[in-house]
Amino acid sequence: MRSIILDSNLLLLLAIGLWNPRAIRTQKRLSNFSVADFELLKNFLGHFQNILTTAHILAEVSNLAGAATGQTKDAIFLQLQSLFVSLDERTESASILCSLPEFRMFGITDAAISLLSAEILLLTEDGRLAHHLRLKGLRAWTLEQVRALRDQANSA
Repeated sequence: MRSIILDSNLLLLLAIGLWNPRAIRTQKRLSNFSVADFELLKNFLGHFQNILTTAHILAEVSNLAGAATGQTKDAIFLQLQSLFVSLDERTESASILCSLPEFRMFGITDAAISLLSAEILLLTEDGRLAHHLRLKGLRAWTLEQVRALRDQANSA
């Protein structure tokens, strides 16, 4: 596959890790992640030519990053600016997204993600969303599955 879409938490992990991997453990919104998770994500993304996103994901990441303060916040937003302009942003109208069953189940961001998942792989931390999309025959993995693949490769 040439393209991948990251959910909001993983895109935030990527941005913070690219700025300063040590900052991952200090960011409240990334408490479930480690520097090793960032390295795994970065290495996994090396297999793809581009990262697709939506305005909804970018807004969520921006809002999550807004929890930082002072110079840290300034540095994170500079990193977001650099990262965001390198992404392939796709847009769909709210009227179409709101008509999808995923809108009522998960919200508008995940409805937009579900549309893109018809074309590309989604990498998420939301096991419920990933399971739903796989049941529909779409490609959706969790970071936990990528960890398992890595562990399996390392033990072989």
